Amino acid sequence: MSDISLLTLVSGRREHLHNLLKGVRDQVQKPREVVIVCMNEPVPTELPDPGCPMYLHELNDADNALPLAAARNLAAANAQGSVLGFLDVDCIPHPDYIKQLEHAVQLSHGLVMGDVKYLPREATRGNWNYDSLDRLAQAHPRRPAMPKDRTLARLPYHLFWSLSFGLRATDFARLGGFDRQYTGYGGEDTDFAFMARRIRLPFFGCQARVYHQYHASYSPPYNHLTDIVANANRFYTKWQIWPMTGWLKQFEAEGYIRWTATTIEVLREVDPATVAAAKSDSPFG
Repeated sequence: MSDISLLTLVSGRREHLHNLLKGVRDQVQKPREVVIVCMNEPVPTELPDPGCPMYLHELNDADNALPLAAARNLAAANAQGSVLGFLDVDCIPHPDYIKQLEHAVQLSHGLVMGDVKYLPREATRGNWNYDSLDRLAQAHPRRPAMPKDRTLARLPYHLFWSLSFGLRATDFARLGGFDRQYTGYGGEDTDFAFMARRIRLPFFGCQARVYHQYHASYSPPYNHLTDIVANANRFYTKWQIWPMTGWLKQFEAEGYIRWTATTIEVLREVDPATVAAAKSDSPFG
């Protein structure tokens, strides 16, 4: 058994969580534990046995539906492993995932991002297996290719994505965790990577494979417009550069925000029909 704690956050998505835990059960090298933080919902009573200790916690925040930064920090605070592996609930780890991620962290002494492949809608219906996931999974067209062996690929910090990553617990502490002033969706993971750059913690990609399970998404994410604007303002105040510029430019062009050199404000809310029309069937949500 390894000394990596696997950490995940949950808001709904019970089927996704069940599949993630089945993936943990199938690991050739089990994690020390699984730590689950339930955001604004009760702890589930019936879950698959992951084959290792499992601990569940609740985080209730009446002001934020998705307190992602605070939830990741809570998971890390309750982890016992010397290595922390963060995995989004909509991901299924390949059987070699824990072994490869821990190896990459110990080899690099850095921040390491795993290799995410994306599944179409029906891929996890019924009794799925890893051969079928491999056959159906697709690479994201706008993400960097990961190594196909046990080597590491140095990556630019702005490409960090928090779907699947690991680092030593001591380095997470040096970073101060995720900045809790980011509330809701957007920007908190880029800020985390910029903090890694500030303390000169190297950032790599590795072959540790996970399969992203299909779920509906919105393009652009009108459903998160308020969070994105608040977090973009926070990010600019801290780093003097704007994150999420693709979404912000689209919001501005459509008259939802006023974007000046130093601040953004919401001019009007997005009506429900426009949000619904932006719903996407892309597997890359």
